[in-house]
Amino acid sequence: MWMIGIDEAGRGPVIGPLVVGALRVPEGDLHRLRDAGVTDSKLLSKSKREELDLWIREQTEQRDWAFELCISQPAEIDRAMAMTNLNDHEVTLFASLARRLHTEGGGVLQLDACDSNAGRFGNNVASRIPDWPWDDWSMDSRHGADLHCLAVAGASILAKVSRDKALHSLSTEIGIELGSGYPSDPTTIAALSHLIEGSEPHDCLRWGWATVRDAWVTMYDSTPPIRPMDPNAPPNAQRTLF
Repeated sequence: MWMIGIDEAGRGPVIGPLVVGALRVPEGDLHRLRDAGVTDSKLLSKSKREELDLWIREQTEQRDWAFELCISQPAEIDRAMAMTNLNDHEVTLFASLARRLHTEGGGVLQLDACDSNAGRFGNNVASRIPDWPWDDWSMDSRHGADLHCLAVAGASILAKVSRDKALHSLSTEIGIELGSGYPSDPTTIAALSHLIEGSEPHDCLRWGWATVRDAWVTMYDSTPPIRPMDPNAPPNAQRTLF
């Protein structure tokens, strides 16, 4: 009996990637996660998340566990938003990781739902998995799964630590402190004015976010550019969030 937990980090930030993590563990090993202190990554300190991230990676080498990460960069997010919406993009990413970790033996695919309707989110993910339902597998899509399902909690830690490292690397590369990347972070907002200098916003920004649009209008008193789309993609209006 297997548990595959899937969760994301970085849905709302204006800077940096969205990271989706997935962790597969046998049901008999769930107590190891509990005993190690694995829980919703938002409830853990940065140092504890990093400690548990390393521990989970070590366990996957020593035991019959597996994990996968999918990093969706800002340009990909903007393109997805122009074509559909953020929920649909996350459905695709969740389904992709589920397929990668599918194994024989049966189990439960546990999802931390990104849609306001958890059942709808699960149904949409299932529709992107060509051979679903898998033999002897069920799906549990719920809000707050990272608090109640240990495999999802482990996935949330992997995703959060990966995203934090990506933000740190960006800060080092660009040469300014970017903060958390969330619009509510004063450090992020302070960095934004530097990141929109020039003819177009910096690549690390999600150009379709209202935060970028408003900052651009304030600085230049003009409509900001729209990130170039794949010429083969169907036309659609650029959407904005946050």
